Amino acid sequence: MRNLRVLEVGSSVAAAYCGRLFASTGAEVVCLEPPEGAALRRSQPRVPGHDDVSASWAYLAAGKRSAVLPTDDAELDALLTWADLVIDAIDGDPGAAATWQARIAAVNPAAVHVAISGFGLTGPYAGYRSTALTDWAAGGHMSLTGEPDREPLQGGGAWDSYLTGATAAVGAQAALFHAARTGEGQLVDVGAIEAAAALHQWSITMYTHTGVVKKRWGNRFAESVHPIALYLCKDGWISIVAPALHQWEASCIVMDMVDLLADDRLRANAERFDRADEIDARINAWLEHRTCDEAVAALQAAGVPASRLMTMSQVLDEPQLELRQFLTTPDDLGAGARMPGAPFRVGDRRIEPTPAPALGEHSDEVRADARRPAPRVLPALDLHDVTVLEMGVAWAGPFVGRMLGDLGVDVIKVEHPTSRGIGTQPERPPGWHWGELPDPQVRYPVYPEAIPGERWWNRGGLFNKMNRSKRSLCLDGKAGDGPEILRSLIAKADLVLHNYSPRGARSLGIDVDSVRRSNPDAVTISMTGYGTDGPLAANLSYGPVLQAHGGFDEATGYEGGGPTRIGVAYPDAVGGLHGSFAALAALWERELVDEAVHVDISQLETLLSIAGDMLLVTSLTGVDPARHGNRSPQFSPQGAYPAQGEDRWLAVTVQSDDEWTRLVDLVGDERLVARRSLDHAGRAADADAIDEALAAWTIERSGLEAAAGLQGIGVAAFPVMTNGDLVDDPHIAERGFIATWDQPDVGPARFPGFPIHFSRTQISLGPCPALGADNAAVLAELLGYDDEHVARLLVDGVIADRPPG
Repeated sequence: MRNLRVLEVGSSVAAAYCGRLFASTGAEVVCLEPPEGAALRRSQPRVPGHDDVSASWAYLAAGKRSAVLPTDDAELDALLTWADLVIDAIDGDPGAAATWQARIAAVNPAAVHVAISGFGLTGPYAGYRSTALTDWAAGGHMSLTGEPDREPLQGGGAWDSYLTGATAAVGAQAALFHAARTGEGQLVDVGAIEAAAALHQWSITMYTHTGVVKKRWGNRFAESVHPIALYLCKDGWISIVAPALHQWEASCIVMDMVDLLADDRLRANAERFDRADEIDARINAWLEHRTCDEAVAALQAAGVPASRLMTMSQVLDEPQLELRQFLTTPDDLGAGARMPGAPFRVGDRRIEPTPAPALGEHSDEVRADARRPAPRVLPALDLHDVTVLEMGVAWAGPFVGRMLGDLGVDVIKVEHPTSRGIGTQPERPPGWHWGELPDPQVRYPVYPEAIPGERWWNRGGLFNKMNRSKRSLCLDGKAGDGPEILRSLIAKADLVLHNYSPRGARSLGIDVDSVRRSNPDAVTISMTGYGTDGPLAANLSYGPVLQAHGGFDEATGYEGGGPTRIGVAYPDAVGGLHGSFAALAALWERELVDEAVHVDISQLETLLSIAGDMLLVTSLTGVDPARHGNRSPQFSPQGAYPAQGEDRWLAVTVQSDDEWTRLVDLVGDERLVARRSLDHAGRAADADAIDEALAAWTIERSGLEAAAGLQGIGVAAFPVMTNGDLVDDPHIAERGFIATWDQPDVGPARFPGFPIHFSRTQISLGPCPALGADNAAVLAELLGYDDEHVARLLVDGVIADRPPG
């Protein structure tokens, strides 16, 4: 975001990625480091051939400058006055954030201060420390990853921490728009626990609507959809994703399972999950005679999303990424070094990141800039005056619309009459009890109390959660006057957003060229799996396909085990967050250049952007990341340890020798006392014995009790939270994350709320509208249609307020 001045005053993966997103869109970002350097400089792994350079620092600090934190108060105040945004990493010390905020507000009332921490600045856990492992545990993603009869798993990298940074970046953008317009800065409080909790597809809603605590299902996907799973071919693994009925039918035809089409109950995707063993036996019989490439080609040709599981080294050689020039070659790290560039481009501008700076490399010039700041212009745009047309399907596109709507943007969801289902919905069979999985014929939409009800299309908790804070225009854009209405609406919009395939977007007339013909000034956001050009542009994808293609499944798993998928459709969450940042960055850019701005988002590229350190190391070694379960190459002990209760676990990370001795003294187990003097290398070598002894202590305590004891001595620990824990937790409750609103055709219902806390900006959470609830209002406001015209369109089937059938 050009013309912005950003200071990073704290060091964490989340804070650094927040800053990198701003740098990648044109902001001037300065790492303000202590004399010993930012903590991220000392993190593992190191860049091969450069033992003094952290791979995380090399990636996350690229495109930034470095200045040493001045000891002179006047110089520090000058830097704070220069900055529009201060990014602050807080680890267990909310008082430090308060100190920074007071100083910033005193010298620069227009500055935005973003405080990023594990648990936020308020609530019972505000003083708790966090690590990449506890971020995975606290937000509920870890409880869903791994085998049901084993300990839950973290992802293969610090990916949840990256997404906390991306969440903070969106909050910073909203606050910056407010500050540029009003001159009012503010504090933005983002905790990893809520950031991750906001990135579930239906987990939390399943608990609030039916009382079901979700489980781990290994390489299958949750309780409601199948086939979405990993499968073994002759020469490796593939991911198959066929949730929609037409994809299931195509799968049956391609994989010699035509007889299953005669079973009407299998039309429900949750029924297919309950019979996954039966179905997978048939799929495996077909795959065992085929290579990965043969199977993927046959499935994609039939319209079934699928991909080979790629390793990171294979990803680096992906022709799709080469054609789109996604990877950069940092010339300071040796021949062959490659890592992601920007996760997307805003308009036609390509920003090549400069190498990560040496400590204090730019101190003099940064101080000079602060003394004589260059003139610049910031946009004075009120987000409440922005109109967005969202043509979003599934998760990633609607997620962007929801984020923008929560921030006060007028988001009009243009949805097809079939968007919430078709036909008649069966009644819930008798005998269901709260907390039980509903009958598979009514399970997937997540109805409240598992009851479809008379107006079932407005009662699905999954859809209602993803599409709050919007207006609904139910329009068939290909029927009758539909194409002309859509073109007229586009002409009135500030931003047009979709996550259709390139072919689907062209067919509907919402691709960038079509939009330009109707509205030469619109911001356009295209969110496709692979981008709108390149050899894979036409490939069908969902989040689990991209996760496999991006090397994430191959990098995740138990030590010595096989690849493991993350328990949510992770790339959808990643794409949705980056799409939200891209939309706000594009609006900012349009205000500066006064012309149309397009962003072509490849969700594969946004996914790879949160694994830059791993790709960098792999590019230099040719060795793919090892699957290390819940352990860490940098810290020991680290793991998920059993706590009191069925399938209850505690995530623990010991980050220093001092923490280790304090843990030994707290636990008092003789086996640990005997190892009290071990350093990190010694503890890592003896990890099995240490884990056994520590587990004997944790299993006698609840997760919250054990975490409180360890946090009390400065050791990062937190329970592995289930979806139910997130809803019922007192910290979450105090911070107001679980929200209740009166949902049309439902009544009061609880949903996950907004993960960003502003000291000034008001968020605008509202219920998901009923299907077509805003047809008349939108057509009247934007196109001047009267009631008679609207009524005629309803009769003609161009608009609707109920699904067909």
